[in-house]
Amino acid sequence: MLKPLLLDNVPSVAQTACIAIGRMASESADIAESVINWDILPQIVYSIPEQNRFFKKCAAYVLRAIAKHNAELAQAVVDNDGLTALSKILTVFDPSVKEAGCWAISYIAKHNVNLASAVIDSISVHKLVLCIQEPEIGLRRIAASALMQIARHSTELAKKVVFDEQTTVPFLSP
Repeated sequence: MLKPLLLDNVPSVAQTACIAIGRMASESADIAESVINWDILPQIVYSIPEQNRFFKKCAAYVLRAIAKHNAELAQAVVDNDGLTALSKILTVFDPSVKEAGCWAISYIAKHNVNLASAVIDSISVHKLVLCIQEPEIGLRRIAASALMQIARHSTELAKKVVFDEQTTVPFLSP
């Protein structure tokens, strides 16, 4: 099993194990559910603050791979403090790590109103707006997509996304 490799002292071993878990979880909802049931997800989430940027990017990929399948799996990511970890990932200097975090947030928020509300409650919309202000086009696009996934569920959520026209709208319009 790959779980013990996540704790390896060699960073590249832990990163490779994380990528392998993410790829398997991405292929099947059953495997993604197994990642949760075998307590691999909490281990990954718990490791994020102390790991390097490469592991953080891999961890965001795992969260995205699990959350993409259905609302129940996305809720499991939320229940395992995945949004707290993603909030920390959005503060990393590396734009590719932020992009991976935005992807995961987008996949969580897309399923339903409750998950989109959970994203707003735990991840500041301001952090996503800051990502839109970055010079990297890929990061800007996925951050805007994450905001769209949050706002599309209800007018109330859309108002929370555009909390202040002076701070959000100028960055969304060309």
